[in-house]
Amino acid sequence: MIVAGDVPATTPMPAPSSLRASPVARKMAAEASVDLTSVPGTGPRGMVMRKDIERALAEPIAPQPLPLTGLRGIIAERLSAGWRERPQVTLTTDADATNLVSARQQMLAESGEKIAYDAFLVKCVARALTEHPALNARLGKAGIELLPDINVGVAVDTDRGLLVPVVHDAPRLTLRQVQAELQSLAERAHTGRSLPDDLAGGTFTITNLGMYEIDAFTPIINPPECAILGVGRIVARPVGLGGQVVLREMLALSLSFDHRLVDGGPAARFLQRVKQWIERPFALFAE
Repeated sequence: MIVAGDVPATTPMPAPSSLRASPVARKMAAEASVDLTSVPGTGPRGMVMRKDIERALAEPIAPQPLPLTGLRGIIAERLSAGWRERPQVTLTTDADATNLVSARQQMLAESGEKIAYDAFLVKCVARALTEHPALNARLGKAGIELLPDINVGVAVDTDRGLLVPVVHDAPRLTLRQVQAELQSLAERAHTGRSLPDDLAGGTFTITNLGMYEIDAFTPIINPPECAILGVGRIVARPVGLGGQVVLREMLALSLSFDHRLVDGGPAARFLQRVKQWIERPFALFAE
């Protein structure tokens, strides 16, 4: 695009009224809010004709770039660092979530409580992390640091961008307490009122795309954490069970982990344990 500063001072910009354009072209430009100075004319002596306006209207408008500043810039920087600095590996598996769906429905029927699946997942992950602390780690100056606290972040898609509020000390909380905490965290995130502690101190992240009908995907680790769990949709699928093909509520899980901090075997056993807790939720949520 040519602006006034691009034209030498000795060459005055033509006034809009002095532009050569046919009456039809002027009318079309006015109705469509087209700047005649930006339309090359193909008529006599560069006159802008009707076909020139039609061509200008048919050309796609170049989208304006979005500046990588503020929250968007922070997200870009952190995710770039997560991908660039970490040898990331992703493991996938399917969990039979039939009992999980049933447990949630029973709680709703008995007490009227609608517990989000993310609350169940936080409890499953927190319990698995207590059993597999190698996934609750980060790389410090002296080497691998196993973290004493288990603080599970849950990614939230907001109008401002992706935020990860953190449920602190997740193993200590009951399922209902996790639900209440997630609800408060998400509300503050969506309204732009997140507190500093809401977004700090995470040791592991869950990102759930199931509501968008996504199955498996490759989540990017949230630095400086060791791993992130991607959660897909729960969908009825035919599976073999007891020698028969039956429909079960299946849930896709994707675990991305930092291979500098943990090997494939321990990461696979952790993911297997998360899968087991999802498939046997009643004992876990009996509190």
